[in-house]
Amino acid sequence: MVAEGKGVNKEGAKERISDSTSEFNSEDFFQKTYKESNVAEFFRRNLHMLGYAGPLKNLTTIVHEFVTNGLDACEEGNILPEIAVELESLGERDMVVSIQDNGTGIPESYIPKLLGKMLSGTKFHRYIQSRGQQGIGSVGAIMFAHITTGQPIKIITSTGNGTIVTAVMDIDVKKNEPIIYQMLKSKGKWRGTKIIAHYKDVLYQKSEQGVLEYLRRTAMANPHAKISLKEPDGNVIVFERSAKKIPPKPVEMQPHPLGISADDLRGLAINTEARKISTFLSTGLSRVSSGKAAEVEKLCSGLDFSADPKGMTHQQAERIVKAFKEVKFVSPSTEGLVPIGEERVEESLKNILKPNFYSVVTRAPSVFRGGIPFQVEVGLAYEGEAGRAVTIKEDGRTKSGKASEIMRFTNRVPLLFDAGGCAITTAVKSVEWKRYHITDFENSPITVIVNFISPHVPYTSAGKQALSEDEDIMAELRFALMDAGRKLKSHLAGVRREQMKQRRRDLFNKYIPEIARAVSKLSGTAEGTLKDKLQKLVSLRLKSKEFEEEEEAALEEDGQKGPEGDREKEEEEDE
Repeated sequence: MVAEGKGVNKEGAKERISDSTSEFNSEDFFQKTYKESNVAEFFRRNLHMLGYAGPLKNLTTIVHEFVTNGLDACEEGNILPEIAVELESLGERDMVVSIQDNGTGIPESYIPKLLGKMLSGTKFHRYIQSRGQQGIGSVGAIMFAHITTGQPIKIITSTGNGTIVTAVMDIDVKKNEPIIYQMLKSKGKWRGTKIIAHYKDVLYQKSEQGVLEYLRRTAMANPHAKISLKEPDGNVIVFERSAKKIPPKPVEMQPHPLGISADDLRGLAINTEARKISTFLSTGLSRVSSGKAAEVEKLCSGLDFSADPKGMTHQQAERIVKAFKEVKFVSPSTEGLVPIGEERVEESLKNILKPNFYSVVTRAPSVFRGGIPFQVEVGLAYEGEAGRAVTIKEDGRTKSGKASEIMRFTNRVPLLFDAGGCAITTAVKSVEWKRYHITDFENSPITVIVNFISPHVPYTSAGKQALSEDEDIMAELRFALMDAGRKLKSHLAGVRREQMKQRRRDLFNKYIPEIARAVSKLSGTAEGTLKDKLQKLVSLRLKSKEFEEEEEAALEEDGQKGPEGDREKEEEEDE
């Protein structure tokens, strides 16, 4: 009976499902629930993707977006940057942020487009080394003001033409369009841009991820910039420029055929002015001559290379990209890559960290993903003010100490968040620092600075805080770190050698007076004369070749072998 009852229930359920399905109206459902969205609306709902994920990070992200824009504006105009950041507290987690630069300024007609519409700007469509790449950051910061306070922002800007424009504006998130409330003009001699915005859910702290640390690191990576910060309590901190020479301006490059996908190729083809596919390949891509374009055409038999590239299909683009991989192209141009420079990094290290030792390494340019150029530079500072200040608990007491510090940069921009998921952190921690006489890297007074340079930075997310772990990038990072490590090893070996000499000198000097006294009694020679002769003998002994050989043997026994001994082995292991 129970079995029969179960069967009846199943049949009844089937009937009810069938009835409810027949009553469901798909057209009516989609008409009521279907809605279209845009990029601004998407990021409003996913603010964490832009770096807004907590009061401390929110404020640092806001300052980061406007400061990088200011530095880029100065770089475009070949101007020595002066950036001023002011933070005015209105209450708990309530603040007015003001950021001013002396860059090129924004033409009046471009103010709404540049600051009120996502995916618009001067950077993301250009293949050039740039601090910002996506056309999202500054608009995202303006949108965050809209979300947290509902207040518009004020922009004061001038291109130096004698007219100062003051705009009050907001962003229509649903339409991804600017809203202009006011646009006033006045006369005045000034050039630059100042942005004033009111924010809530922001927090200022002197921490490793706060605004002050962000600006300190920005000053280190941009020693030609003067950066000031007015803290909420009115205290002013200034990072003076340590270099007065403006770095070379990055050059816009063309994509290399081995570094693009079929979709990239179609995107370039749609925007080209060339009328033939063959012409488009030889003028729109790097290292593709007319001869190389002809080689590609032969490999794509049946494809009409005289056709308009704007009509290129995805299948055709796939065939061309596949053919690229069979043609030998010259490596991509690296003239557009502009590192900080060894001399400037050294000046920054000396000016800010004041280390007892530093080394700087700039690797030769390389490529990742087949054809995207990049370069790595590493700075290493030891002792002095290098490393992070930490509190150590020992035997029930607390004392101040130092721990290692990793400073990550991409195109001279500091990365303060998401360190655990970044290729730079992984590379630093993968190095066997014991080889370089750093027995406990985590608790050593050492700062490692790594700057990754490229026209295309492979971030792990739109927040632009972590570098993805590409195999070619990881190899270059490790080689640069090991080069810098070998210089540190040589320095530390020298320090220990001097310490060993001093210990022996102290030991000899301890017994010289007694020996001189005893010999004087036996020989009748003046005690002072014997002392002088013995001290000279000790000095000569410490400088002798035999003594140096003894030192080298002792250092090698103690694991202090010279820096060149491990180089070949290290690089073989890394390969």
